Amino acid sequence: MGFCEYLRTVLIVLLAGQFRVSGAAAGSFNLAGSEWGFAGETDRTARFVQFRADGIVGGSSGCNRFTGAYNQEGNELTLGPLASTRMACPPEVMEREQEFLAMLGNVRYAEASHLKLILKDGNGKGLAELVRRDVD
Repeated sequence: MGFCEYLRTVLIVLLAGQFRVSGAAAGSFNLAGSEWGFAGETDRTARFVQFRADGIVGGSSGCNRFTGAYNQEGNELTLGPLASTRMACPPEVMEREQEFLAMLGNVRYAEASHLKLILKDGNGKGLAELVRRDVD
């Protein structure tokens, strides 16, 4: 194996390892620069979360936009406080939105792979399973 082939193999291994997480013992992952939403939600009421590199989280809760801070240390994750716009939408959309924002406030842990993010509460109970929106 030549040096270029060796270097390519090392890079592939390093990149593959960056996106694998299954539980606390699997190592850390970084949500910065990623966007996640619910599978199948693609219309204008789609809920999603964007994690910026500067510790700011934002997105859509279905009707309104939200923003706030997030803190990630390993698989520990907290979001908030969150601020939201106050547009009115149909009652069923508003109810789903309030449930989503409340869920985000209860997040304490996360597990992620390259394409899936599982948000969990303080007891490790799954709150939501999201899929990556910013990759093809």
